[in-house]
Amino acid sequence: MALGISHGCAARLCGGVFALLSLVLLLAPQTVFMIFELNRVVSADVLARRAGILFAGFAYLVISTAAHPRNATKDRINEAVSLLFLGLAILGAVEWMHGRVGFGVWIAISTEIVLAGLLVTARAVPQAEREGQ
Repeated sequence: MALGISHGCAARLCGGVFALLSLVLLLAPQTVFMIFELNRVVSADVLARRAGILFAGFAYLVISTAAHPRNATKDRINEAVSLLFLGLAILGAVEWMHGRVGFGVWIAISTEIVLAGLLVTARAVPQAEREGQ
C-alpha cells in the first residue's frame, strides 16, 4: 500500500522541490556549494545557474501535469522524473565515495530517494485498485 499520498500530491511535492532547487541555484548557488562542501568558482556558478533553469522547467512540467488525468504520457513523465531523482541520488553517492563532495550530499540523496519512492508508490495505487476490481 502507498504511504497514503495521492499521485497528484506526490507530483506537486516533487515539482515544489524542483522549484525550490531552481531558485536556490539561480539566486544563491553558494548554498549548495556550502552544503556539499565544494569550492566556489566562477565556472561552478555558471553551471549551477544553468541547472537552475533546467529545474525550473522540470518544476513547471511536473506541477502543471499533476492534476491531469492518468494516461501514458503522464506515466512516462513520472517515470522520467523518478529516473532523474534516482540518477541524481546515485551520482551523489558516487561523488561522495570518491571524496569530491562532503557529507551534506546525503541530504540531497535522501530527499531524492524519498521523492522517487513517493512517485513510484503513488503511481502504483490506481493500477493496483484497477486490478482488484
